[in-house]
Amino acid sequence: MPMRTAQIAWRNLGRNKKRTALALLAIAVAQFALLATDGLMRGYSDNIRLAITGPMVGHVQAHHPNWRREWALDLAIDEVDRIVSTIHEDPDVGDVSARIYAPVLVAPEEDAFVATVVGLSVDSESNPYGVLSGLKHPLERGKVLMGYRLAKKIGAKPGQEVAVIGQAADGSLANDLYIVQDIIKCPADIINQSGIVMSLQDAQRLLVMPNQANEIVIRAKTSGKSRDITRRLSQRPRFAAIEVLPWQEIVPELVLILKMSDYVGYFALVIVFVAAIAGIANTLMMSTFERVHEFGMLLALGTQPRRIVRMIVCEAIFIGILGVVIGTALGYGFVAGTAERGIDMASWGGEGQVEDMAYQGLNLPLHIYPRLEPVDSLLGLIAVIITSMAASVWPAWIAGRLEPVEAMRA
Repeated sequence: MPMRTAQIAWRNLGRNKKRTALALLAIAVAQFALLATDGLMRGYSDNIRLAITGPMVGHVQAHHPNWRREWALDLAIDEVDRIVSTIHEDPDVGDVSARIYAPVLVAPEEDAFVATVVGLSVDSESNPYGVLSGLKHPLERGKVLMGYRLAKKIGAKPGQEVAVIGQAADGSLANDLYIVQDIIKCPADIINQSGIVMSLQDAQRLLVMPNQANEIVIRAKTSGKSRDITRRLSQRPRFAAIEVLPWQEIVPELVLILKMSDYVGYFALVIVFVAAIAGIANTLMMSTFERVHEFGMLLALGTQPRRIVRMIVCEAIFIGILGVVIGTALGYGFVAGTAERGIDMASWGGEGQVEDMAYQGLNLPLHIYPRLEPVDSLLGLIAVIITSMAASVWPAWIAGRLEPVEAMRA
């Protein structure tokens, strides 16, 4: 009996093909919007996570306890080599890079410009997601790399000699001449805007910081291990006077942005609910009123009211599931068609030269590669089944309470 009811319900969908098609279109478009939005938001979240845990911040950072508040050059970590060796002992650690940051003046000729010396571990930063990832030639001792925006501002070119002048950690004058090896563009906005990148050893020598660094950036082998690494390192006696923090605590504002991107998916899910309710409820109400006479005859012949109710509910579920299947196919087709080349959101801004969005010294790429998880389509399916059943309640209630004689007169 239930199977027979389902077969009748399925055939009833073809009785008014235009109305059924409109209901399917509404649900399919809503499901497509859900999957397209989820795909874009997941791709955008991936960009933010890679920007955070990649070149600039890493998964975990270690500093002098007051460094993040004051950014004073003398607030440094001592015995950096031993600290880095200790960090490498952790099984979840992939790369470790010690860094030095110092405000300086750079003079390509007569005029001087404000800049920032960034001394870093060349070998570590040349790995994937490092600041120097993709650099054609390794950074040589006695040479520097310059951020492309700074180079454009001061007119520096590769091979040019520049003077770097600042104050050393001990209060003395720090000054030296360096050759610009290359002009670079990287995801760290601070380097693009004002960076003079040199090896950690050159920076230690220039700023009188023997075996010292202001910051140690730690990258985990796999994502999700930042808090475990932080906990284990913090428990070591050698880190008693060092602040160790996971990336979630270093850039909490960006963590909030990641959470907000998830809420966008819920908003799209609400659209699916509304489209399903509107499309299915309208279709079933019209269908029910058109078939009042037919329902009266069925009731007069002995059909139980609950069977008519089941038939209407089955019609609603069939419309919902079919609409979700069509929308899912469209959504996955959209993601599959854009996943490889991505979507350049920067081009939406017109003819400007906007390429990335900078926030707190990080470049957040605007070229998004959409992706989906299996749960994305499942959420839409569950939502539509629930709303289909909810939308069928009123038409089913009307049909189930019909009096056979009065219904046959309609």
